Amino acid sequence: MNSRMYFLSSVLFLIVISCSGKKESLPVSNEGIEVPFQEFGQAALYFYNKDYVQWKLESEIMRKPITDTGHILVTPVRLTMFDSVGNATTRVLSDSGSTDGSMESFIVWGNVFIRARDSLVIRTERLWWNKGRRKVESDTFVQIETKKGDVLRGKGLDAVEDFSIFSFKSDVSGKFPDFKERMESNEEQVF
Repeated sequence: MNSRMYFLSSVLFLIVISCSGKKESLPVSNEGIEVPFQEFGQAALYFYNKDYVQWKLESEIMRKPITDTGHILVTPVRLTMFDSVGNATTRVLSDSGSTDGSMESFIVWGNVFIRARDSLVIRTERLWWNKGRRKVESDTFVQIETKKGDVLRGKGLDAVEDFSIFSFKSDVSGKFPDFKERMESNEEQVF
């Protein structure tokens, strides 16, 4: 009987120990989350216009609220735009960006760098693109560099989406190396 009692108490002791294990705590976010969201790591998003890819957006993180099927927050932004033949025409890099639900407007911010046609380089802190109007705008300081070395600066920008036509809103300045020689040669365009 004594051995039977010892056996039962040993089994009971093992059951109690195995059931009282360390409780795992649930993960807690350090952000206040008001709406559930989906988050994708190392993601790419492609937009097609009929048979060809119009643009490709790559990012380390893409986050979209479940309640909004189109709005996407992206960090960082690596956007490549293509022509109808599939050639890359514009490259956009920035710290962050977002698009609306209809994907008709895009906003990029934080160290925005754009390489457009003819090696035109645009730098700013914030820029938005309206697909329907085919316009690009900014309300911050913008710098545009041409392949000839011209540097144009100003606050605020209005431009067509390929930057073939643009204007600054205020505080315009620039540097034009070899400007006199280029103007006297009459062989090439100023920009």
